[in-house]
Amino acid sequence: MKKISFLFLWAIVAFFTIQSCRHYPIDLIPTPNDTSGHDTTVIIPKRPCSPDTVYYAKDIQPLFNAYCVGTGCHNPPSPREGLNLTSYATTKSSSKFSKIYGSIIGTGGGDPMPPAGRMPADKIALIKKWINQGSKNLWCDDMVGPCDTVAVTYSKTIAPIFTTNCNGCHGTSGGVTLTNYTGVKTVITDGRLWNAINHLSGTIKAMPNSTTKLSACNLRQIKIWIDAGSPQN
Repeated sequence: MKKISFLFLWAIVAFFTIQSCRHYPIDLIPTPNDTSGHDTTVIIPKRPCSPDTVYYAKDIQPLFNAYCVGTGCHNPPSPREGLNLTSYATTKSSSKFSKIYGSIIGTGGGDPMPPAGRMPADKIALIKKWINQGSKNLWCDDMVGPCDTVAVTYSKTIAPIFTTNCNGCHGTSGGVTLTNYTGVKTVITDGRLWNAINHLSGTIKAMPNSTTKLSACNLRQIKIWIDAGSPQN
């Protein structure tokens, strides 16, 4: 009986010893080593912006932000004529681009767009070129560039931000004027501009509109300029 027990115990020990030393096929596959000396880094080819191509996010949406969206215009919650121009998706789903162009040049029937006055000729030509190229939502890598937060000035940084995103509504007429330093300084000093572009609670009007904010880069640049005393440089 003792002999049987000893053999049984020996068999158990032998079984677990064999199992612990066994190598399954996956363990026997060696990790490949590249000894060729070649650079194996994966490089994703860039898509530089073409000067002959109109890009919606870079060229067209800023125009709509500046001239077409705002309180009572083409943005939620009740876009005028059901035309929401706050993004490519909403623009595409709620309109025909030829109708937009017709309204801009005054041949589409109904009210002209924008109501405050006709867009500059070069901007109208850009929209027409975009439509002729298929009204596509094209992208290129150069659209995402570095954010210059070192050499921030009113003339080269801040004024262009307002020209691109705000001056279609806040031109020389109306309660807020952003086309000159004096008008900008006024709403900087009383805090209205900073509250509006950050969509802070209690803001009378969010800018550029209730669903669209300036880019993080633009907001950072404006904050740096304000913290420096908002100089007329």
